[in-house]
Amino acid sequence: MKKKRLARVIIAAVVTAAILVAIIVGCGPKWGDGSANVNGSNSNSSNSASDNVFSNDNTAQSNNNYATRITVKLPSYYLENMVFQRGKTLIVKGTATTSQRGKVVDPTQLITTISQGKKSASAQAKISKNGDFTCTLPKQKASLKQYSLTILYNETTLLTLKNVYVGDVFIAAGQSNMELNYSQYYEGSGNSYNFGGGLITTDDLPKQLSDNNVHFVASANSSKGTDFPLRDVNEQAGTWLETTADNSQHFSYLAQQFAMQLRAAHPNVPIGIIQTAWGGTPIRRHVQGGDIYANHIAPLEGLHVAGVLWYQGCNDSTNEATALAYESQMTLLINQYREVFDQDDLPFLYVQLARWPGYQYTQNVRFAQSNTLSNAGLRNASNVAMTVSLDTDKGTSTLIHPLGKDILGARMAAQYLAMSEGKTIPNGPLIAHAKHASDGTIVLSFQNGTATGLQAEKPNYSKTASATVPDYDANPDATPLNGISNVATPTSTPLQGFEIADDSGKWVSATATIKGDQIVLSAADGSSNCNAVTQVRYWWSGNPVISSLLYNDLGLPASPFIAVVE
Repeated sequence: MKKKRLARVIIAAVVTAAILVAIIVGCGPKWGDGSANVNGSNSNSSNSASDNVFSNDNTAQSNNNYATRITVKLPSYYLENMVFQRGKTLIVKGTATTSQRGKVVDPTQLITTISQGKKSASAQAKISKNGDFTCTLPKQKASLKQYSLTILYNETTLLTLKNVYVGDVFIAAGQSNMELNYSQYYEGSGNSYNFGGGLITTDDLPKQLSDNNVHFVASANSSKGTDFPLRDVNEQAGTWLETTADNSQHFSYLAQQFAMQLRAAHPNVPIGIIQTAWGGTPIRRHVQGGDIYANHIAPLEGLHVAGVLWYQGCNDSTNEATALAYESQMTLLINQYREVFDQDDLPFLYVQLARWPGYQYTQNVRFAQSNTLSNAGLRNASNVAMTVSLDTDKGTSTLIHPLGKDILGARMAAQYLAMSEGKTIPNGPLIAHAKHASDGTIVLSFQNGTATGLQAEKPNYSKTASATVPDYDANPDATPLNGISNVATPTSTPLQGFEIADDSGKWVSATATIKGDQIVLSAADGSSNCNAVTQVRYWWSGNPVISSLLYNDLGLPASPFIAVVE
């Protein structure tokens, strides 16, 4: 009798235990849609919070020292609608921790999977002692169709980003030259441009980009912490934003013009823009040791990108010391960004400062920007390109933010596409040498491929100057340069802006004549005796008044320069 009672007790205990297990495993919270957060709450929607913290409550028994429950935290920019770089491994990183005393995270059980339809690929995590983990997924093809990204532990889903994309990703960095968006143009009273006192109206601005296949995430102007600080528009939405008519108002004017050109050239490739620009900042804050580098760029380490867009320098034009240091700082910045994104020849495209009278040393920074192209300190000089902007302001050079960023976007896009296709990068004439000739003149030679079809043209400086996407159906060989119109027209006015100086340092105007792919300089008084000349410069002014500018057959202007005469 006692044996029968004991048997019944044992059976009851087993049944009870089974029921409890069933309740815990089968009826507990489902983390499959990434609903668990740092506070232990749950919901049935996919994650969109900037904290990106997720937990696993799988209670399966472990046969070793590994934890069965973990919490995963991802950097703030891992959000719905994010874009990963095509043709490169997909990096998912974060921190995995457990509250189970004496237990550690099992890296073989922390898995990231990317899937599209029936296709999927997975990768196990690599975990450091402090819990930082990285999952490296195989490269994926660009697609307008979304992928799904899932993180699992012990076969339990911690996080799912239902909509991620694979395409081309760019960093849009610098100061307000890059940061300026449409909403800032609209902040003025009535229909006026907020910086210009009515010089520009909203009707003068190019049409905003509206393209659901261009996504962006923007950093806040904050240096607190080390994680990537999200701008309000992204933090509130909890996603990378699609460039709808409303969203694009908060997106870099220049970056969206660049993206528009790339989307037209490659309509099956989504574009992602990570905007890190911060207005009113010097370059020293953007290099290693600076606060912007620390929490805007360093947190992105591990991601792969297609290239960097840079527009900055006004702040460094305020005094001579920062202007003279700019070339070394710019060279350092390019090297460091390439280290962060793990590509020695990562395309790096930047804009030379536009016309503006506000700062004394603008021309010095322009010269530094030009010299950076050939600086010996560049670890790799390939895929570095500068866009000249002296002719793009559409008559608004009195504004620190002139209007013509659509033209700049097209020129930068043409350079990037050439890099990506292994073609010659389009540049305006870039000075190579200035040499004395036997006839008493000075001959200017330009870098190979930059000085074909030299001609004098007059910038229109009118609001009719524009850049639209070319008709690729009608002309498959077109480039974004083909969509630029009304920027300049040929002129019979002799080339202007050339000056020469002897050892006294006194600069005087020189007469410039086009001879094939070279420029011949003589004294402005009609004499050809320039034997004493030691230096030559071109458009050495912060806000030059230009009636005749040197162009090549690509419709690209020469960069301002100063050179020693050999």
